[in-house]
Amino acid sequence: MSAAKRSGQATATVLGLWMVLLCVVGAGDTSGWQSRGSVSVLASWTGAEGEAFRHLLDTFTRRTGIHVDYQGTTALREVLSSEVGSGTPPDIAVLPSSGELAAYARQRQLTPLDGVLPSQERKAYGRLWTPRLSADGPVYGIAVKADLKSIVWYDHDRRPDTLPDLAADGRQWCVGMGDDATSGWPGTDWIEDLLLQQQGRSVYQAWATGGLPWTDPRVKRAWESWGSLFGRDTARTALTTDFREAGSKLFNADPPCALEHQGSFIRSGYPRPDKADFTFSRSLLPDADRGSTAREVSGDFAAMFRDTPQAQKLMRYLVSADAQRTWGRQTATKSTHPFFANPGVPLDAQGDDTVDRKIAETLRDSASLCLDASDAMPTRMRLAFQRAALTYLSDTTRPPDGLLRSLEKVRQSLRRAPDQPWLSTVCG
Repeated sequence: MSAAKRSGQATATVLGLWMVLLCVVGAGDTSGWQSRGSVSVLASWTGAEGEAFRHLLDTFTRRTGIHVDYQGTTALREVLSSEVGSGTPPDIAVLPSSGELAAYARQRQLTPLDGVLPSQERKAYGRLWTPRLSADGPVYGIAVKADLKSIVWYDHDRRPDTLPDLAADGRQWCVGMGDDATSGWPGTDWIEDLLLQQQGRSVYQAWATGGLPWTDPRVKRAWESWGSLFGRDTARTALTTDFREAGSKLFNADPPCALEHQGSFIRSGYPRPDKADFTFSRSLLPDADRGSTAREVSGDFAAMFRDTPQAQKLMRYLVSADAQRTWGRQTATKSTHPFFANPGVPLDAQGDDTVDRKIAETLRDSASLCLDASDAMPTRMRLAFQRAALTYLSDTTRPPDGLLRSLEKVRQSLRRAPDQPWLSTVCG
C-alpha cells in the first residue's frame, strides 16, 4: 500500500472517530455542547440543605439546558461583599437578611424584579415577602424559603398544661448565643418576640423600621423581661453555648432543660425531631398578650445582581409554586425540608406530620406575620444589637439603660446615612 493511500485511510479513520465522539457528546451532555448558557447562584445553604437545593437546580438544568454554577457558603455576607466590590457578583444571590437586600438595592446593585416576574406571581407572595425601599417602590427580592419564629419547642411527651410553670423557672430554658461572627442573634430574637407579643404589630413595626427610639419605655420593658427570665447560671451558660447545641438534650430521659425559643429550622438539627412539638410563644413569655396572633418570621430572599436571560429564567423558576413544590417533595420526609411563603405550594410538600403542617399553615397567614426586626435593620444597627444582647446577658442585674442609649445613638446616625436604608414595612 502506498504512503499516500495509507495517509488517506488514516485521515478518514481520524475523521470518523471525531464524528462518533461529537455524536456521543452532543447526545449525552445537555449542559456542555448543547448548553443554552449558564447562571451563577450564591446562597448560604451547605451540607444536606445545599444538596437539596442543588437537586432543584439540576431539575432546572434538565428542563432548560441552562447550566447552574452554585456556590454555598456559611460566610455569605463576606463572600458577596467581596464579589460585588471586585465587580464580579453572582447572577443571583439568596440573602438571609431583608436589611442586606435593602442595602444592595439602595446601592443600585440589584435588578428590579417587576419586569422580570409576572405580576400574578409577585402578588401571590404579598408585600411581606417582597421587601422594598418605599411603599410604592419596585420589588428587589422575593422569599423563596421561609421560617416561623415566635414559637417554643418542647418534648411532645410533656403535657402542654405543664409548660407555663416550666417557663417561669429560668433553669428550664435551653439557650445558646454562639454562632461564630454573628453570635448574639438568638438574643435579638428573644427581645424582638417579647416586644411583638407585649406591644403588638404597630409598635414592633415602628421600631423595626427605625421610627421608634431604643430608649422608648416599651422597648426597655422587653429587654428587662428577657433579663428577668433567666437565672445567672442559665445566662452564663448561654454565652458559651452554640445555638445549634442548646436544645440537643431537650429529648433526653433526664434533660437539663425543657424549653427552647427558636425558629422552625432548628427542628432539623434535633437528634429526635420526631419527638419535637411547639407552642406559640405568646403563652409562655412574660407579660405577653395571651390573645396575640402576631408571629415573627424570617425569609431567604432571592435577588438578581446581573440581568441576563438565563438569570431571569432561573428567578422565574425559583419563585414559582411548581419549583418549590418539587423542592419540598424531594425533601419532604427528610429533616432538612424547607417551608415556603408561596401559598400555591401544597401543604403536603412541606413535611409529613402535624407539626410541619401547623408551621406551613401559619406561614400562609401573612396578615399576622412580621419579619425578623434585626434582619430588616441596616447592617450596623443589627450588629450593634447583637453585641448589646451579649453584653446584657453577661450581667442582667444591671439595667439596660446604658446599652439602649448607645443603640439609640447608632439609630440616630443611620437616619442620616443614605447607604444604610431602613425598610418601609416589616409586617403583613
